[in-house]
Amino acid sequence: MVLAWRRMATAQILTIGDELLSGDTVNSNLAFLGERCRRLGISVIRALSVRDRIDEIVAALVEVGDWADLCLVSGGLGPTSDDLTAEAVARACGVSLQRNAEAEAALVAMFARFGRPMPEINRKQADLPAGADMLVNPIGTAPGFAVHLPGSAGSGRRCYVACMPGVPREMKRMMTEQIEPRLARELDLQATARRVYRAIGRGESAIAVDIEPIVAAARGRSPGLANLYLHYRAAAPQVLIIAEGTPGPGGARATAEELAGFDAEFMRALQPALYGLGEADLPARVVAALRAAGKTVATAESCTGGRVGALLTEVAGASACFYGGVIAYDNSVKQGLLGVSEGDLVAHGAVSEVVARAMAVGARRALGTDFAVATTGIAGPDGGSKEKPVGTVDIAVADADGCSYKRLSLHGERNLIQHVSALWALKLLWDRLVELGLARVEQLD
Repeated sequence: MVLAWRRMATAQILTIGDELLSGDTVNSNLAFLGERCRRLGISVIRALSVRDRIDEIVAALVEVGDWADLCLVSGGLGPTSDDLTAEAVARACGVSLQRNAEAEAALVAMFARFGRPMPEINRKQADLPAGADMLVNPIGTAPGFAVHLPGSAGSGRRCYVACMPGVPREMKRMMTEQIEPRLARELDLQATARRVYRAIGRGESAIAVDIEPIVAAARGRSPGLANLYLHYRAAAPQVLIIAEGTPGPGGARATAEELAGFDAEFMRALQPALYGLGEADLPARVVAALRAAGKTVATAESCTGGRVGALLTEVAGASACFYGGVIAYDNSVKQGLLGVSEGDLVAHGAVSEVVARAMAVGARRALGTDFAVATTGIAGPDGGSKEKPVGTVDIAVADADGCSYKRLSLHGERNLIQHVSALWALKLLWDRLVELGLARVEQLD
């Protein structure tokens, strides 16, 4: 079945602030807003960052009014002289700024909760473009607002502009609680069907060789599949393969059911690298599988310095399955806490299969868990040799039935080697859970 044609709403994301262009602040707001638009079925055509200069902000707004249905703006709503978003939006709309009584009352109440009087400078934050719809900010001082920005004369277009604070936690809450319900009323939204396949252990070019023929053969099945958009997201050591039912020129788009029809063939083509389908990442899946099975895990880390444990504890609910870890950076810790023998360290070196296995077994014994993950390696930039160059990493996973092991030969900067090693350690644990029937490759969001 092909869904009835509906034009996808188009959007621009406009982030404001000198700090975004100087490198002082990472623009995480852009990534969040882009992801929310994708989920809503809004096509982000352009993302633009501008300085705190009123003429530049006005120019970005006037231009977008002629082609976009939506412009999401973050930043520039504070009380200081470089916060110019409200004034810029008013100019672009051809209206004046007006003191919003509701916004002013909210500001006074917010400072009362802080236990101090409101500085006079903060009243500026209640000055909104005339006719703007105020957006409540329950966790910060800067209210947001939304307006309809007319296009140029004769264009017949009207762009919905929603302005949010630049503080990420305030912006995220305003977007999900205030703006998204309004967008459902403002725009004719239809979420794009999407299927995500997650793999570790194969490069994107090798993956493409195997799955592109599958997709090519499927394009003739329906007009929607003919318009299927397939793309790859590579971030070592992981590759995401994303199939999206984006509409073609005639509006036909693949349905969720049609995309799910790729599962069997993709799973065969991507094994053993494939670990899951959907939005949930590897740490979330490991924690979910351990919790469902009533099993526990510990870590013993040398070169990764606690990163494996950090990945696990980023997942809500990890306390039900993760007991703790030993950062055994020095050989004396490997010996004293994990029981690695001095003879093995002398004979094989700290970076070796024998030591990795002994660390995993020792961590499992010391912490009393069902599983234990160990890493030992050379993250660089120094310390390598001809036999064990920088990027040599040994990982092991111990359980009641034995110990699995893998050697990695990695390349890149120190932080990258540590990050890749930590994810590979969890992949080795995941593979063992699958082998034992405690986990399976499935859709999980």
